Amino acid sequence: MFNRARIVVLSVMIGSVIAASHAVPQEKAAAAAQTVTAEASNKQLYPVQSNGKYGFMNSEGKLVLPIGFAGYSYSGRPGDPIMVDDAASRSQIYYNSAGKKLFECQPNECGTFNDGMAIIAAKTQDEAGKTVNRYGYINTEGKVVIPPIYANGYQFVEGIARVSMGKASGFINKQGQLVTPLQYSQTMDFSEGLAVIRYAVNGKYGYIDTSGKIAIPPSFSGYASSSASFSDGAAVVYEDGKYGYIDRKGKYLLKPQFSMAQPFSEGLAFVERNGVTFYINKQGKKVIQNIKAGGLFRGGLAPASPGQRYGYIDRTGKFAIKPTMEWAEPFSGDLAKVILTSEDDRKTPIVYAYVNRKGKIVWVDQSTN
Repeated sequence: MFNRARIVVLSVMIGSVIAASHAVPQEKAAAAAQTVTAEASNKQLYPVQSNGKYGFMNSEGKLVLPIGFAGYSYSGRPGDPIMVDDAASRSQIYYNSAGKKLFECQPNECGTFNDGMAIIAAKTQDEAGKTVNRYGYINTEGKVVIPPIYANGYQFVEGIARVSMGKASGFINKQGQLVTPLQYSQTMDFSEGLAVIRYAVNGKYGYIDTSGKIAIPPSFSGYASSSASFSDGAAVVYEDGKYGYIDRKGKYLLKPQFSMAQPFSEGLAFVERNGVTFYINKQGKKVIQNIKAGGLFRGGLAPASPGQRYGYIDRTGKFAIKPTMEWAEPFSGDLAKVILTSEDDRKTPIVYAYVNRKGKIVWVDQSTN
């Protein structure tokens, strides 16, 4: 249930600190922002593996949890607890970002922490006497704060979680109160204060705000998977076989015209039109060309490939880290996960590694082949 394939690693960018008073000098505000960024960086952890066992390191490549666990689950958000599968105790153990043990759960009983909450499962009997699973939520102390009463539950994002009973879905807050009635046939997590909703199966979809009010009326027929969530002030929509982008008011930034469209990140998005791939800005202008495969920008860098191998480009399209890797993921904090192979032999077994923003290898999988 909680193996490596199920992990959703979220890239987290720490913004500038906004001074509480306009009287605070810019120098102090900048210093405060750097402090917050450094603290978040220290709490950002990265899963590492060797010979099928897992551990966690910090951004400097130092192990916080030793390699030796059978599996793990981690949101990727700085400060969220880590869960590891401990074969010796046959339990799920949770640790904080400093490597301190928090509490234990029985196997498959507790889920991944996100936004300070995790799903917990419990078996109960329904009205017909049939044994069923019901889901609730625990806090970082392992205490049940929302009883397991829902047929399905999803992670908390921006203080709100999706839940369902039967075929109807809705949203709750961290106090377990309904933000919306259980009335939707399909929902997605909140992102930038908005969440996708659909009332009827195969119906139009729109967006609600965190108060549960309709922010963008259901008017879009295509469902663009996770890209439908807002990112960098825009969301991908799908109409008549093409992808386009809308703003937070539901108005088109760019009308559907692309055969592939990734979310905007740091003002740019990777798209395909007429068989050609490139990055665009929000005005639809081609900004970076001659890229065959690209990913999201994080802190000014994005994974990209001019052909077969991957590196990292800056916002001008210049390769800041040369394309010598077999695969590259977007940066998550200070590091990015990559796959290495020999320069001259693509048959070399894949090797997982992490690189920093200068392209230096911080950690490499030492598994025996």
